[in-house]
Amino acid sequence: MEVRELPRMDPPNVLLFAGTYALALASYGLLSTLPDTHDSLWVFVAALVFLVAYGAASWFLLREGWWIPGGLAAALAVAMVPAVAVGLFRLVGVWDNAFPLTTFNGWAVAAAVLTALAGLVAFALTRFSFLLATVAGSLIATSQLVAVAGHGASGDERATAALACGGLLVVVGIFLDAFGRRRDAFWFHALGWFSAGAGLVFFTLEPSGDPNRGWIPMLILGTVLVLVSAPIRRATWAVYGVLGYYAPIVHFLQQGLNENRWTFGLALLAVALSIFVTGMLQQRFGAAWGQRFVRRPPPGVALIP
Repeated sequence: MEVRELPRMDPPNVLLFAGTYALALASYGLLSTLPDTHDSLWVFVAALVFLVAYGAASWFLLREGWWIPGGLAAALAVAMVPAVAVGLFRLVGVWDNAFPLTTFNGWAVAAAVLTALAGLVAFALTRFSFLLATVAGSLIATSQLVAVAGHGASGDERATAALACGGLLVVVGIFLDAFGRRRDAFWFHALGWFSAGAGLVFFTLEPSGDPNRGWIPMLILGTVLVLVSAPIRRATWAVYGVLGYYAPIVHFLQQGLNENRWTFGLALLAVALSIFVTGMLQQRFGAAWGQRFVRRPPPGVALIP
């Protein structure tokens, strides 16, 4: 079986990923300068050229054994799908010019769904896990576009949509973990918790609502994530867990204590120490705790490799 090099945090990969983001931004920057005439014909043609060019580059690089650059080129091709879809919709005269984040735009939803499907197809062809980030990101965008269906969306509805979509993505990540697809599950965990966290943060900031709707669930969820992150071996859960644990406690301490008094500083020290000690406990016992969640075969039953 072919052994493929996996992306990691080193100078070549930093440059490859940074170059990918820069190429995507530059591509859309160039499209924005084209004349919006003839029903956006030139925008559609240029976007289609970009998509084909990046797709062809991906095919060539993968064939030559450049797996990471080839996978990133495939991601660039997927990133051009929204521009191609919107250009096509405008060309055939069905695009709704209503701003999709304030007024429901079914064609914008279609473009987001097509992008997610394109990401899945590209992943199936390349098995490059970063492409699943485009899938998860497109689904988050879809949830926000659907949130305005019918009457426009309030902030609560947007936050609820972010929470629901984030939860769904995390469930997909857990499902992939259960089948040993940990690398493929990463982006569903990372973007899923990001979406859910954004929803909770909105509840804490909304002027007309009760901020505890965000702070209390955030504290509970953050504590759970911190405790289970080691047994399931998910650093993404630990990152979001620490944020969800620390921020609400600091908020409540600021409300209940005088920030200029020594008691406030001592309380912050205790919170910080609790995080540090939990890390020590997880380093020592995390692997053993994790074994409790692993199903072991009955005695005498051999494992099939």
